[in-house]
Amino acid sequence: MIYHIAIKAEWESQSGEATYAPSRYQEDGFIHCSEQHQLQPVAESNFQGRVDLVLLELMPTRLEPETRYEQGGKEKFPHIYGPINKDAVNRTKEIQCNDDGYFEGVFDNI
Repeated sequence: MIYHIAIKAEWESQSGEATYAPSRYQEDGFIHCSEQHQLQPVAESNFQGRVDLVLLELMPTRLEPETRYEQGGKEKFPHIYGPINKDAVNRTKEIQCNDDGYFEGVFDNI
């Protein structure tokens, strides 16, 4: 599985669509994703203090757009080059930071 952290309002605003793309997709040209072990550092560097998030668990074999693992800092991250077809979403889970604004333990039981 790979994962995408979405802003809840963006995810919900596209509920009637067959695909989902975050607002950053137009700017970046791909959708940022992570493997499970990358979730906490990604969340803390990009979403610190946020309580309005949804974690999308994605089945790579069902994704229609191309997925490439590309360098992002010290390791490679999955990038999806097109809107996510929703039938590739295995499950969703609302997530939020802890009281201190960080995500320690939030992704332990994913």
